[in-house]
This record gives sequence, structure tokens and C-alpha cells, in this order.
Amino acid sequence: MKHIYTLILSVSCSFLYAQTCTPEPKVLIAGDSWAQYMSDDGTHNAIFDKFGHADFDLLGPSLGSNPGPGYPGTEYAISGSEAREWADMVNYPWVDNVITEITNNPTIETVILSIGGNDILAAKSGGGWYKDMDLDVAGSEAALFATIRDNTFVIINEILAVHPDVEILLSSYDYPNFNTGGWCFLYACGKRDDLSRDATNDEITDPELNQMMVTVEEERITWLGLEPNLRFDNAIGLSHYYYGDGVSAPGTLPLPEQTPPFSANFNGGNINLPSLRSNFRSAPDPIHLSVDAYRYKIIHQTLNYFMPKIRNDVSTTLFSSGGTQDGWTNGSTVGTTEVRVGDDGTDSYKGILNFDTSAIPDDATVDKVSLYVLRNNSNSNNPFTSGALGAAQIDVKSGSFGTIAIENSDYSEAADATDAGCFQGTVSANDYALRIDLDAAGLAAINTTGNTQFRISFPNTDANADYVDFNTGDAVVDSDFATVGLAEYMNSAKPFIDVHYTQPLSVDEFDMSNIALYPNPVKNNFNIKGLENTTYQLEIFTAQGRLVMTENKFNASESVSTENLSNGLYFVKIKSHSSSKTIKFIKSN
Repeated sequence: MKHIYTLILSVSCSFLYAQTCTPEPKVLIAGDSWAQYMSDDGTHNAIFDKFGHADFDLLGPSLGSNPGPGYPGTEYAISGSEAREWADMVNYPWVDNVITEITNNPTIETVILSIGGNDILAAKSGGGWYKDMDLDVAGSEAALFATIRDNTFVIINEILAVHPDVEILLSSYDYPNFNTGGWCFLYACGKRDDLSRDATNDEITDPELNQMMVTVEEERITWLGLEPNLRFDNAIGLSHYYYGDGVSAPGTLPLPEQTPPFSANFNGGNINLPSLRSNFRSAPDPIHLSVDAYRYKIIHQTLNYFMPKIRNDVSTTLFSSGGTQDGWTNGSTVGTTEVRVGDDGTDSYKGILNFDTSAIPDDATVDKVSLYVLRNNSNSNNPFTSGALGAAQIDVKSGSFGTIAIENSDYSEAADATDAGCFQGTVSANDYALRIDLDAAGLAAINTTGNTQFRISFPNTDANADYVDFNTGDAVVDSDFATVGLAEYMNSAKPFIDVHYTQPLSVDEFDMSNIALYPNPVKNNFNIKGLENTTYQLEIFTAQGRLVMTENKFNASESVSTENLSNGLYFVKIKSHSSSKTIKFIKSN
């Protein structure tokens, strides 16, 4: 094959819509053809935008074929490149090019590394990984793995020598499909023969090809114990879940295990069947995913890796109030079924959101607030991308604009902070998120004793009715497995704010080291022992970092219901004004 593993590195630049935050490169993509295609498709950029992080741009200059030794170019997403070539830094510039990029952009935080598939295919003269991994020489399988591992770690170690804090994300592949019919002669037949013991009489089967991919990725999992900065992105069987396998319908086969320990449910889908032909880039292509399939892979990579990393350790997450407290006004009419922002051809639509921010401790210093809203509809031209109405702005009110309910006077009511944030996102399609980061004035207007309201608008109007409708606090997550985004990550389609805050140390800080959760495993509910007779904030997260439950005024006498949680591993975080503790528990019916 010319193209199985891929080296991807992560960098963030900014899209310039509305009022923008300062961009910082965070993601870079490099390696073989999988890196090349995802770079050329702009897949990561589109998905980061969907999740409200359009300021994360992907760097990945690419080449559609391997130019061989001595090439002086600056690219690092190279179709057909092998780990052994990357490790040969005398003759190949790929690692040096990556290091140059990281040096020029020290804000790069993640390196997505997928490399070695071409080494598998070129493992032996005239072919690669033979049927059932039964190579001609005893111990050659182990030797092959050791060589790929050693060459890969040359790449990893060179990157970490420049950026010791960077994370390396190993990006996996998916089940192939070598059944390309009349197109087989272009590529698939020769490579399938390479993988077979006897291409004429003993052709490698689809289940054997799938098992080969599983074995390769299971081997790479063992590398995680060799380097603490190494991570893994598992996609084995993901396309079967998304597209089906030709027998089972889409959304019914198991997802691959995408978080540690990568054990019992490592591979998803159906190991006995190939990925569907519709999953691939073209009729002759047995390996490279379609634009849509790569997109779905990166959605799950974002769910399980990027979003927890981007949001980091959020002090508290608060959802908007809904009801009559979320909505819009144009000065003469009020609506409360959506948060409308734009214009009606004459007047502006100003969207208003209400949050109960009293859960933030009174003595807290609010360091960062990010507001996320999800698009559910639009009309005519999108003002967040057209620029026709000027740059979007957000006003913040400590308390409420007038009464807490939406009313016409909210349109012109004075704010405590005006034009108080920067906007990220195109909201170019439904379910896309818009993120607004508050500036210092906006942070100062957050009310820690009651409500805080936000008003989103544009300064201008034109002759057209151009607007975007965002969800209110009454929104629910849809059931379509194929439209995964921020709502599925948060387990809520409501607007929310991520609040980061710090508190002064207290001389009577409560020691939470002795608190415990029981019973564990949990069936329907659990209790917390060891708490003082006061109230706490309680949050429950999935193993992937998704917030699934919040109780802002929890006390020691209460039981916590888990009846709405699926079986699996969770973390409960208990926070007082001065300390916090996180406890792991298992939900099991």
C-alpha cells in the first residue's frame, strides 16, 4: 500500500469572522497519505469550527506522492512515506520540516502521529505482511514491529526534544476494502497479492485483512507505556458504525473503544466484513476514506481528545435558563422559542440569554468565561460570515435587562459591559457552535449572587432579513447518531458557559481527603460520606470528560440518582468554596 499510517500534528490559526480572538496555532498534521488527504480536505478545520473552536486551524503542507531521498521541500504530509524514511533525517527532510514548523509556532500542543502502514507493506522484498502474519523467517513479525516502533520513536523523540510538553496522538486506521472489481489492477490487486502467502492459490481474506489492522493497532497501543506524552486515537470499525457493513444498519454495530484502557472492546464494527465501498475515496481505492468518512473520524477524535483538552479543567459549567428568560427582541416584538441574531430588513434582532450564575463562589476571581450557543436555523445570508451587518458584539448585564423575562425594552436597556467579547465560529450549518470569549469588562459583569444576562447582536441592518437562530435553554439533543457535535459531547443542546475561576486560600479550608462514594459500583443511586454540613457543587463526567450531570447545591444528606446514566466508568467532582475532590465510580445495573 502506499498509504496506511500517518503523522498528524496539531496547530490553531484563526478564521476571520465577526469579531475574532487572537489566533494561536495548536494543531499540525503530517505523515503519509492519510495526513495528506485530511490536510487537503480541511477536515479538522471544519470539525473544530463545528465544535465552536474555529480559531484552531490545521497546518499540513502536503505532497500527493513521495519524491524520494534528497527532496528539499518544506512539506510534511507525504503520501507513501514510511517510518524508516522519516527516521533517516540525512536523506529525508520530513522530521526537520515538522521541527521547523513547531519552532516557528511554539503554541503547537498536539502532534497526531500516524505512520508505519507503508512499512508493513514494504516489510519484505516483493511484498509486505503475509497471510496470517506468517512471514518466512521465524521472529520476523516481532522484528518488523520492533523496527517500525524504533523508527517511529525517532520521530517522537525528535519532536519532544523541541517541545517536551507536546502530546503525540497516534491516529489509527480503519478496516480496508480491496474488493474494487474491475479497478483492481490499478492498485488493489498488487497490494493484496503482497499481503498474501500465495496470491494465486491462497489469497488473503477480508477477515484476515481486518485482523491485520487490529493487530497493528494493538501493537501500537503497547507503545503508550513507553512515553507519558503519547496518546491514541482508535478508529478501527468506526466506519462500520457510521455506514453499516452491508448487513447491519448504520448506527447499530459497536463503536471502537476510544478511551483507555483499550482492551475488551478495542475494535468496533464487524471484523468479518470490509468497510463498505461507499466509505472510500474512489472506486479503485482500497484504503483512503471519503471526505465524509474522514469527517466522522475527526468528529470522534474531537469528542474524545480535543474537546477535553481544549476545555481543560473547567471550574463550573452552567446552562441557560430557557422558558421566557431566553429569546430575542427587535424592539417591538418578542420571541422565546429561539435566540435570534441578525436583522429583519429594518431592525436588528438581539438575542438574549439568561444564566443563574450564583453557583460561582462570592469570593472567586473569574478568570475566563466562554459562552457556547448552537445554531438551529437561519434565514437568507448568514451575518456571521457575510459581514453585511458588521462585527457581532455581546453585551453583559449583571442581573437582567429590565425584568428577567424577555421584553421589548431589553433591546435598548443599558448593559454593564458592551461589545465585551470575541467571537469564534462560522455557524455555517445547523448544530454548529458559536463560542464567545468574554473580555475583562465582560468578566467583571458576571453576577456571583444571582443572574447574568447576555445580549448578542450586530450593529447594522440592511434591506434583507438575514439572521441565525440559536437554541434556547429548552433545547434537547436529537437522536440522530450521524449528526454528532457539541450537543452530544455535552449531553445537552442548551447554551452554556464554561467558567474558570480561582479562590483565595482559606485558613479553615475543608479537608476533602476522607470523603468517599458508596456503593461503588453504583446501581441506581449513590451517597457521599465525609462531607460537612454545608452545600457543594457536584458534577458527573464520563470517562471521555463529557459533563452529564450538575447539582449546584448538593448536601451530604442527599442521594444522587444515576438511573439516567448508561453503564460504564464515570467521575464525580465535588467542589466547596475552597477545595475539590474527584472520585471514580462504575455504573452497573
